[in-house]
Amino acid sequence: MESTPDQVANAVERHDCPKCEAPAGSACRTRSDRTAVKYHTARFILVPALRKELEVGVPEDRGPGKPWKPGPALEHAPMTEASRAPIRIGYARCPTAQQELASQLEALEAAHCKRIFSEKISTRVKVRPELEAVLALARDIKQAAPTSR
Repeated sequence: MESTPDQVANAVERHDCPKCEAPAGSACRTRSDRTAVKYHTARFILVPALRKELEVGVPEDRGPGKPWKPGPALEHAPMTEASRAPIRIGYARCPTAQQELASQLEALEAAHCKRIFSEKISTRVKVRPELEAVLALARDIKQAAPTSR
């Protein structure tokens, strides 16, 4: 489903801008506190569907160069218990093939980890693929939801 420019802009406006510190519900601003011509890249990267976009225009009612004014009220989804729970990612490692990961995996499952990565690899190995995958996932989650725990 294709989104309209205003729908895209409203999705972007659900987050505070990390560059100009425009609050959620308002367009990005210039140093002179005027509405910017387009949203700052750092802001629309927070919306997963827009990560590959190069430019997101500001809607007409916000008009570039006009004084800042609040945007429309945002519709907030009700917070459920599941959405308040922290996202847990687990990583288990043992250095040799003879050692077992079972106790680590059981402990991670008991901690209610949503995703568990494991590998049998020495600490002397500089590149650990599963560790890199865990860190990449954690960065993606943090970037998509910077205010989550």
